[in-house]
Amino acid sequence: MFFITLCSIQQMKAQRYNIKQLDRDKIISVVDTVVKWQIEAYPRMNEQRFWKSVGDLSWENGVFLAALAEWSEYIQDDTLISWYEEIADRNKWQTCPNRYSIYFADDLIVSLMYRTLYEKRKNKKIIEPTLARLEYIVNNPSQGSLYMGEKGYKERWSWCDALYMAPPVFAAFASYSVNPNLIDFMNNEFWASYDHLFDQEEKLFYRDSNQFEKREKNGEKVFWGRGNAWVVAGLAQIIQELPDHYSPKAAYVNLFKTMMQRITPLQDEEGFWHASLLDPDSYPVPETSSTAFFSYCLWWGINNGILDKDEYISHAIKGWNAIVNAVQPDGMLGWVQPVGADPQQVTSNMTEVYGAGAMMKTAKQILLYLEKNN
Repeated sequence: MFFITLCSIQQMKAQRYNIKQLDRDKIISVVDTVVKWQIEAYPRMNEQRFWKSVGDLSWENGVFLAALAEWSEYIQDDTLISWYEEIADRNKWQTCPNRYSIYFADDLIVSLMYRTLYEKRKNKKIIEPTLARLEYIVNNPSQGSLYMGEKGYKERWSWCDALYMAPPVFAAFASYSVNPNLIDFMNNEFWASYDHLFDQEEKLFYRDSNQFEKREKNGEKVFWGRGNAWVVAGLAQIIQELPDHYSPKAAYVNLFKTMMQRITPLQDEEGFWHASLLDPDSYPVPETSSTAFFSYCLWWGINNGILDKDEYISHAIKGWNAIVNAVQPDGMLGWVQPVGADPQQVTSNMTEVYGAGAMMKTAKQILLYLEKNN
């Protein structure tokens, strides 16, 4: 009798997507091409945005700058380091101006760039503006609603993207604060958002309450690719920052594993995920920002012993190959859904700064894997 075990199938997949395909110099080179294109295009990005950014400190740029700071310091690229440092210094290490309220989650993500810079310079002035804002939020908690459109909803983490923008900042800055409540505040707010937005049946997050009753053309619930990518990528960063002795940490690890078990099989044969997770036929083209963040999570999970290597490595390699295949001849990362709040159609000439940011985070995890396993 011919019997193929699950392990045998996984080994066959790993052979198809052989880790030896991955070369450190080639990874750095393709990321360098994308980052150089993005930096050159950086001053013009608002031209193609429906919702205009408010400058360097906007959440779109904040995601990119935080990733760029981490990447450039990791590979010790002096040109990139000088570029992000100049942006940080000229903005005097401020968070994004509070367009809606001091509580607005998206305004905080740029602070992860300052965290990287502070760890190098050890100048407390770099982290003081972020700490002042975080401590105000903790000391004066909002009583706003988690339902979109209701009073104070922008003061809470009422949309799933917020779980990437704010909680990792609270977790990262908690050790710098004299206020012992930063982590507990983050923990309470995170799980309030979880209770509000997480679908226990599908093991995925709604983007916000506007999606609760909506359905895709195939009858499935609406679960946005990038929205769920924000969540799992945020979880990875929260887990990384929380001390091991903090007992709620295990719940974040379990949620990360649960979501990656649900999300990974939704990857297509080419290695991409789509704008809609449960109705890819209605959104048949790739979506690169979700693909890059999910790939980052796969590599990060494997590197940290949270995801089983034999089960997930082929998906991780496929994800990286897909990202590379989305790079246009001029260096632009294509197929990136623009700023939005739900699944939308995407084209190859669409891009955004957070796509390049997610690519850098993925690349760093691959290089860490290669260092550890070579």
